[in-house]
Amino acid sequence: MLFKRIGYFTAKIRRAWADGTLRNKAGRFLISSVATPLDVTTGYLRLARQDRQLDLAAGFTDHRGRPEHHRSDPEHLRRIVAAYKAAKQAQQHAPAAFKIRGLWAEWIDVNYRDLVRALNAEDTAALATLFEDFQREQFTIGAGSGYDEYVKYRTSLTGRLYARTVWCRYRDKFESLGKPGEAVHYPLVGNPAGIFLNGDVIQIHTFRHAYHALEMHRWLRDIPNAVVVEIGGGIGGQAYQAVRTTRAPIAKYLIFDIPEVAAVCSYFLLSALPDKRIRLYGEGPISADGSDDYELAVFPHFEIARLPEQSVDLYHNACSFSEMDSVSAAEYLRIIERTCRRYFSHINHEVRFRYRNPDGSISVNIIGSELVPDPHTFNRIFKKPRVFCLPEDRSLPAFEYLYEKRQVSQ
Repeated sequence: MLFKRIGYFTAKIRRAWADGTLRNKAGRFLISSVATPLDVTTGYLRLARQDRQLDLAAGFTDHRGRPEHHRSDPEHLRRIVAAYKAAKQAQQHAPAAFKIRGLWAEWIDVNYRDLVRALNAEDTAALATLFEDFQREQFTIGAGSGYDEYVKYRTSLTGRLYARTVWCRYRDKFESLGKPGEAVHYPLVGNPAGIFLNGDVIQIHTFRHAYHALEMHRWLRDIPNAVVVEIGGGIGGQAYQAVRTTRAPIAKYLIFDIPEVAAVCSYFLLSALPDKRIRLYGEGPISADGSDDYELAVFPHFEIARLPEQSVDLYHNACSFSEMDSVSAAEYLRIIERTCRRYFSHINHEVRFRYRNPDGSISVNIIGSELVPDPHTFNRIFKKPRVFCLPEDRSLPAFEYLYEKRQVSQ
C-alpha cells in the first residue's frame, strides 16, 4: 500500500506541475491535512457510545474470500470489452465539445492505466482481478466507491475515527429523509469497504445515493414509466439505489459517462442487478423509447446528443459538471434544455479551476451557480447547500439544485 501511494502522489505531482495546478492543489491538500483530522476527531467524540464502537475490522477486511462475494462472469467481461472498444473507436469522431480535458483528463492519465491496458489487450483474467477489487482500486477515486475511506483506514492515524464519524453523519442524514426503518442495501461486488448494516457492507457513499434515490422517487411518483438520465454515473451506485426496488417508478435509467468509467459502471450494474435487462454501447440504439427492451443502459458520454427531444423525465448530475471543461458543461446544458420534459437536478461546487492542456490551451470549469437552464422554459424549484459533504471537501462549497420544465398549456 505504501509504495503504491508514493507512486500515486508522484504521478499526481508530475501531472499537476504540467497542467499548472500544483500550487493550488498543494495549498488545498495542506489545509485539508490539518482541518480533516481535527474535524473527524471532534466529531468522533460527539458520537454515541455504540457508534464509537462500530466494528470497522469486519467491514474493511478483504471480502473476496467470502462465498457470497461476486465472481466475474466471463460473458459480462466480454460485453464490457466490446462496449469499451466500440466507444473508444467512436470517440475519435465525437464533437469537440466532448473532448476530455481538465480534471478528468488528469484522473484518466494518473489512475486508469492498469484498467485501460487490460481493456485494450482484452485480458479478461486481468480485468477479473481488477474488477473483483475495484472498490479498493485507485481508478474509482471520485466515482462514489469506498476507495478513499479504505486508504484512510489503512494509512492515516485518524483513519478509523474518520470512517466511524463520517459514516454515522451520512447515516443520520439519510434517516432524516427516509421513512422510519427505511433499509439500505448494497451488494457484495468489487470488495466494498464499509460497516456492516442489515447484513450488507455499507460504504459511506451508499447513504448519499440512497437519499437521492428517495428524492427521485418522490419527484417522479406521479409520472408513469419515467425515464431518468444520469450524466456521470461513476461506479453506478446512484443507479443501483434508484432502480433496485420494485416500487421505483423508473422504467428506464440511462447513464452517460466517459468510456473508462463506463466500463467500471457496467461491471457493477451487471453484477449487482442480474435480473435487470442492461444495454451496453453497441448492443442497441441510443434511445429512451419505452418499447426498447432494456431497463438500464450505460453509454459513452458523447452519445447523449442522440437522445430525441422531450424524451427524459429527470436528468441528474452529482459533482461532475463543475469538474469538466466549461465547453463540455455548456453543451450538456443545451442538450438537457432540448431533451428534458420534466426535471433537471444537479449538485455542483462553486470553485473555479484552471488547467493548462497539453496543447497549451487553458481549460476552465463552470461553477454550479452558472449551470442554469433557460429561465423561459425552466423554473428553479430550489437551491440549497448540499446535504452530503466529506470533511476534506469543505473548501469546495456546493449547492443542490432542482429545476422543473414549464408545462406548455394546450
